[in-house]
Amino acid sequence: MSLNEPLHDTRALPLQWCLEQRRRNGGAMGRRDGAVAFFDVDGTLVWHDYEKLSRVKTEKIDAVTQIRPTEAVFEAFRRMRAAGHLTFICTGRPKSFIVPSLYELNPDGFVAAAGAHVIVGDTVVRDVSIPEDLLRETVERFVAAGVDLTIEGRAQNVELRPSGAPARFEGSAVAHSVAEFFEVAGDNPFSKFCTNGLTLAELGPVLPFCEEHYTVADLQGGAFEFSLKGVNKGTGIEAALAYLGHGRERTFAFGDSENDLPMRDAVETFVAMGNALPRVKECADYVTDSASRDGVVTGLEHFGLI
Repeated sequence: MSLNEPLHDTRALPLQWCLEQRRRNGGAMGRRDGAVAFFDVDGTLVWHDYEKLSRVKTEKIDAVTQIRPTEAVFEAFRRMRAAGHLTFICTGRPKSFIVPSLYELNPDGFVAAAGAHVIVGDTVVRDVSIPEDLLRETVERFVAAGVDLTIEGRAQNVELRPSGAPARFEGSAVAHSVAEFFEVAGDNPFSKFCTNGLTLAELGPVLPFCEEHYTVADLQGGAFEFSLKGVNKGTGIEAALAYLGHGRERTFAFGDSENDLPMRDAVETFVAMGNALPRVKECADYVTDSASRDGVVTGLEHFGLI
């Protein structure tokens, strides 16, 4: 898949569009003494009612595709850009779930798939996939246990539904067996997977295997994320900063869930949203307002970035 192709069906805005907007709005990527800020999406740049989402078991979920930051967040990104600071989307979402509204923020790059896929400008600086043998064993174990999951890649997402449940996310492919999964997946690489509407207790049959090979993160709203050990938002940020030649000074990260915790050690200042999990707040350098009250804007103002 070319970087210049749409990344979310035909509705996505290609990266080249984003870069062209950057050129029209000032050209160079930030000033030499500018800050670099990394922003989680769900629960940070956009608000979700996690209590409501946690009650959703089998219905379709529109929280993935039907999101848009508030105008206050858009204005904050414009002001960051005008001040010469760099902005990165730092999300668990794979490229295939990065929707048009996020490109419209005109960021300087993406740390996607919880650090597995990193783009700075128009350059891919990191791309990590689950090894084929581990992917096959993962699929086989989940199917045997009858546990549903969504396996995510930069070009395609496959909802593996051994329970027989229908697809929950717009734009995903669906499979119900091991053979069907690999037929649908083809040669596409996959970097992580998530479960939705299940507790850790309900994941019991597969949890020991997963904890051996993956890092398990609570995303809130009844969702858990499984990423390869050593692949996380923190190491993704480190890859982006290394490419930029930028140290930890004047670096910021905003987040709310467990998969945001690795960002803490990769930046100088870690900001937790007011709606963040308690553990995330405990580890933060600063706790801002909830995403429902544009906490990203409040945090940027607090640190004088806008």
